[in-house]
Amino acid sequence: MNKKFKTFLSVLGILILTILLHYFGASEPVENFLRNIINPTSQKINELSVKIKGDTETFSSREELKQAYIDTKEKLINEKVERSKLELALKENKKLKEQLNFLNKRDFSYLSSNVIGKNIEQIGNTLIVNSGKKDGVKIGQPVISQAGVLVGKVAKVNESTATVRLLHDSQSKIAATILNKNKSIGLVEGGFGVSIKMNYIPQNEKIDVGDKVITSGLSEKVPRGLYIGTVEAVEKEPYQPFQRSVINPSIDLHKVSLVSIITSNEKSKEAN
Repeated sequence: MNKKFKTFLSVLGILILTILLHYFGASEPVENFLRNIINPTSQKINELSVKIKGDTETFSSREELKQAYIDTKEKLINEKVERSKLELALKENKKLKEQLNFLNKRDFSYLSSNVIGKNIEQIGNTLIVNSGKKDGVKIGQPVISQAGVLVGKVAKVNESTATVRLLHDSQSKIAATILNKNKSIGLVEGGFGVSIKMNYIPQNEKIDVGDKVITSGLSEKVPRGLYIGTVEAVEKEPYQPFQRSVINPSIDLHKVSLVSIITSNEKSKEAN
């Protein structure tokens, strides 16, 4: 007990002496010396630094580092969005250029439109475009995408919009020609949004997988030469007068975003 009491008195004495020295200013040189040693170390402990590509960024607190991370992540997301918009615009410009080149070569009158809606069901596959009666759109006019690829025909027209029936719609019917030796003629019909088939092809005509299919010009308002797709399979039944082929469209009809409506087969006809 005596040792503990003596230790207590010693510590108490040192504490009182330190307070008195500080009060009268006698300990100021020692305090300044210790402060110069401790402050830089303490500051280094509290600071956070990040080194990126040779550059060091210092943050005074974890909150500041967290906010910097959030700001950087938000900036990165915005840059990705802008890059995606640019890539989409470049793709659309390329498709539009292909459409314009095809239409100008064929001397067609046309109207460029954006797809603003879609109806994809078992009983119907249609697009809604932002052109209508006020723009000269009429029922039956063919609608293309890219370099003359047929998308479908106008099925309904409102004042400022129109409904386009896609090739694989169950009510779609387009007269077509296979670019084979016989230039086989038939009728391309949709199959409830699942497939496209060309029916009523004479049984004795040879069809090969990979043969190209175009419009024949026998459908009203639809000119010859619009590209539909290629033959994917041939279906023949014995003792039947006709055969049929499954057609693989050259584009994904569900992903069309920019189209051209052919309003007249020839500009000269429109002028007359």
